[in-house]
Amino acid sequence: MSAFETDHSERNSNESSPLTTAGGLSFSDAARSRAALIALNRLPRVGAAKVRSLERAFGSLLAVQEHSAAEIASRCKELSEPMAMEILQALASQWAAEEEARAKATNVRILTWLDEAYPESLRALSAAPLCLYCVGDIALLRQAQVAIIGTRAASLYGKEQAQRFAVRLASAGVHVTSGLAEGIDAAAHEGALAAGVGAPGKTIAVLGAALDCVYPASQKPLAVRIVRAGGLVISEYPFGRHADAKTFPQRNRIVAAMTKGTLVIETATKGGTLITANYAMEFGRTLYALPGRVDAHSFAGNLRLIRNGDARLVTCPEDILDEFGTLDLREGRPEALPAEPQIPPGLSPEEEQLYKALGSDELTADELAAKTGLSSVAVMVALVGLRFKRRINDRPGGRVRRAR
Repeated sequence: MSAFETDHSERNSNESSPLTTAGGLSFSDAARSRAALIALNRLPRVGAAKVRSLERAFGSLLAVQEHSAAEIASRCKELSEPMAMEILQALASQWAAEEEARAKATNVRILTWLDEAYPESLRALSAAPLCLYCVGDIALLRQAQVAIIGTRAASLYGKEQAQRFAVRLASAGVHVTSGLAEGIDAAAHEGALAAGVGAPGKTIAVLGAALDCVYPASQKPLAVRIVRAGGLVISEYPFGRHADAKTFPQRNRIVAAMTKGTLVIETATKGGTLITANYAMEFGRTLYALPGRVDAHSFAGNLRLIRNGDARLVTCPEDILDEFGTLDLREGRPEALPAEPQIPPGLSPEEEQLYKALGSDELTADELAAKTGLSSVAVMVALVGLRFKRRINDRPGGRVRRAR
């Protein structure tokens, strides 16, 4: 039984063997090199930069073990002698075998950057994860994704927008990636799940802790549902690694790097959302942002990104999907994207006009009159009808919006 309560029979039949590598190594060398990466991943202070320094200095990780800690430190200036000793001890340990045994017992797949299934978008990073611990469909890692991110302390409006964009993107065949945090992240995952099991797009959760240390613990049921719905939950951390102040920023670089674009739903001027946004810009990914309310502190970060020209202003999922026409989606761009929700039955002609005019906006009666050309009296009568039929909700400032 896995960390997310899935049976071994649910494993994706298309998964590549862990010994099928991207580096052209022999079967034996591949297995040993993978084991070295898995073992080194257990050392918190050893990452991609140090591993690549070792490979440059000695030709491969396998050759490192033939040298002393002093020799390693002298040839790799980034490493102190005590750190070199830790590396040698890790390479000589049974850590890799222990991790692989636990992974097999819990239906977790461990991918290293030597494996073909490891995403190229991550392999190219200077700070690439040595390993990815995966539960679910690993084929999603190499398919088109959009990240949907935002504050944990999300407004109702922010959560609704995250769900709205996620369900539309998933319905159109774009996977929705986020960090499984409370607030916007959870709403994005929920939106993708709401598209239904048959939707071509799934959702991917990137954890800021090990798969067996989901944080916050309240999000574990959501992780279970993601996997059961054909999605994927991943972490770069070995079993037993709990979340801390460093793990979440590290997690954010994966979210930004794996995706074709990042959508900021709601963020203030500080916080992890902007860390992810900065990574997206650094990696050359497209950054999108909702405009939000100009008087809401929780949208101040959105407005700054848009004002500075860092993010493209979007108001509907089609703003993103239109750009995906040139991208290689999982099944190619659909011939026809699913339509926006249909006009509900039983509306009068005036009520239907108002419903269409509202779209995804929040408008006043005067704005609706100007947009539809109806008289003020006709608008007021139609609004009463829409309220009675529960097709609209009242919002602050005399505005109304479609009921969801």
